[in-house]
Amino acid sequence: MNLNRFQIQVATGRLTLPVVILICLLLWGITFQEWKDCIYLAITAIIGYMMIEINTAFTLIRTRTTMPVCIFWMIATSLFFLHPFEWENLVPLAFLLSVYQLFRSYESNSPAIPIYHAFFFISLGSLVFPPFIYFSPILWGSMIPFRSLSGKSLLASLLGIITPYWFLFGYCFYFDQIPLFLAPLQEMILFYPIDYGHLTISEIASWGTITLLLIISGFHYWQMSYMDKTRTRIYHSFLVIVGLYVTLWSILQPNYMRELMVIELICASFLSGHLFTLTRNRFSGIFFIVTFITIILLTIFNLWMQFFNF
Repeated sequence: MNLNRFQIQVATGRLTLPVVILICLLLWGITFQEWKDCIYLAITAIIGYMMIEINTAFTLIRTRTTMPVCIFWMIATSLFFLHPFEWENLVPLAFLLSVYQLFRSYESNSPAIPIYHAFFFISLGSLVFPPFIYFSPILWGSMIPFRSLSGKSLLASLLGIITPYWFLFGYCFYFDQIPLFLAPLQEMILFYPIDYGHLTISEIASWGTITLLLIISGFHYWQMSYMDKTRTRIYHSFLVIVGLYVTLWSILQPNYMRELMVIELICASFLSGHLFTLTRNRFSGIFFIVTFITIILLTIFNLWMQFFNF
């Protein structure tokens, strides 16, 4: 089919990544407002590099492709409301570093070390976004299918959570700034009223696009997962669960939608990249074109809202 031929050429072609990089840099240049935007650009670039490393190290897709990072960079670039740097922008990077360490623990002879680092990065991210600590139950649950759960690894996970707060407490105690230490702990137990009134149309449209991409790609993967090895199925199932967890979290706590959106996008990018690279049927061909057009429309819409929404 012509649609599938175009889909596979884009998904596995060598020119796809350079073209995406040029388009993204052009959009960043058009929307550049202050030097802080460069920090978020650098973070986005590092996240993309980490996605390539994870895909290569753990063979999430059994064919050479840069499709996941291309999807991530295209949509992340269109989220112009996230370009001004805030400390919360570091949370998706902490998430990816944690995922990398968690994947390393799969059937490892010494899982305690990567498990410690996985929970360390979760805890480190929670210093700037305290609710991020609630990713810990997902990691604890995943240690069972990853076959890395033991007394040592469980203790290592607790030490990983404690370490950043131990150093923060030492700093705050020495400089007599205990309220600084208590602030993230207090933020963890807050539950804001479910109110979508503060969200912009751009944020809602962007979140809706990412969520649809995640749900469709995740559902399709569960249907076709039997074609992958057990290890790969476990990795992708983890991404599906995290993606749905973040989606539900965003619905119940829309105050955190901006902070969680990029994490949801990472999961959706891996899953949709897998779909577009390995699936060759009428559905995948049409869905690829629809996704491609949707990203273009989302970018144009967010550009319009960025410059002409007074």
